[in-house]
Amino acid sequence: MKTKMKALLAGAALMALAGGAQANQLSFAGGWPPNSAPTGKIEDFAAAVEKNTGGDVTVKVYPLSLLSFSEANAGVRDGLADMTANLMAYFPAEFPNFNMVAEFSELVELKEYAGEMSSLAFTGATMDYVFNDCPDCLKQISAQNQVYLGASSTTSYVLQCGVPLKTVDDLKGKRIRAAGAYWARWAETVGAVPVSMSINETLEGLNQGVVDCTASNTADFVNFGFIDVVKYVYVGLPGAQFTVNYTMNKDSWNDLSNESKEGVLKASAKLAADIAWVYIQEARAGRERAPEKGIEYGAASPELVEMNQEFIQKDKEAIAAIYKERFGIETGSAAADALTELMTKWTGLTKDVSSAEDLAEIYWNEIYSKIDVSTYGK
Repeated sequence: MKTKMKALLAGAALMALAGGAQANQLSFAGGWPPNSAPTGKIEDFAAAVEKNTGGDVTVKVYPLSLLSFSEANAGVRDGLADMTANLMAYFPAEFPNFNMVAEFSELVELKEYAGEMSSLAFTGATMDYVFNDCPDCLKQISAQNQVYLGASSTTSYVLQCGVPLKTVDDLKGKRIRAAGAYWARWAETVGAVPVSMSINETLEGLNQGVVDCTASNTADFVNFGFIDVVKYVYVGLPGAQFTVNYTMNKDSWNDLSNESKEGVLKASAKLAADIAWVYIQEARAGRERAPEKGIEYGAASPELVEMNQEFIQKDKEAIAAIYKERFGIETGSAAADALTELMTKWTGLTKDVSSAEDLAEIYWNEIYSKIDVSTYGK
């Protein structure tokens, strides 16, 4: 009888251990298509989490199946998925501080910061600011039952069109898909018509002529198949970059041990670097492929570029006032000053980066390694 009881207890213990392991199997709902480069980097993130935690935490990736980008915030908030790439521009009321910070990405168009690698600096500046200097950002994340895991910045936005644009007058009345407030404001200012449309719907919108152009980054030219439908790509406007934030369900985060949390953060530093880096690689690949598709891909006309620079000079002074009026945010001017200083810092830190691995190490050493996992996200 005692032998049988011991066997039953041993079996129960094994089941309990199995249940504990299962509790640490997390889901990542990705909004990119299954075979896209960003999805591949999320798979690498999952592998890094398992490695960093010694197998105590595993991540299953669901690319464009469990939740779309437009469903991601509510889905992770409510526990339908544990992690996601949260495109906060889709949720202006929930994340006004994050969206204000993201709009300052137009800083990358200034001469002292401009260049192909500017997104690496803005990624670092954004994370540095949110983790260390924006308590209101973290409060907004917490209110959505989530924890901030970092971010990546895309390459700069260009116009990808089915119609030619040579002059400022050519923009009048054109329907332009706008990914957020900055691009909508830009479209209205130049006399175009901003169209709010999910990135997952944009290919069909271009194909059906619902929109004439999309204001999108140069990597999404490939990632979302725009290369198959557009005829013209104009570099130099409207500018700015899109911030992709990574968030995790707060309950799932706090179910982890401190050691596992650190492992997730180290993998998150890698994810932030990998996605920022792969956007640069994809942008290069798209530009190389454009001629074989018969696509006119190059700098916009001097008239359009000059118009765009004038817009940015005026707009960067207006962002703080806009967010104060719409959302009652009083810290806009201070955020602008802080991000300008951080862009100088991070431009220096990233200027010699030659690989995603080097970039991940910088993000880890400068930001993530300094986070106190015993209190963060509580």
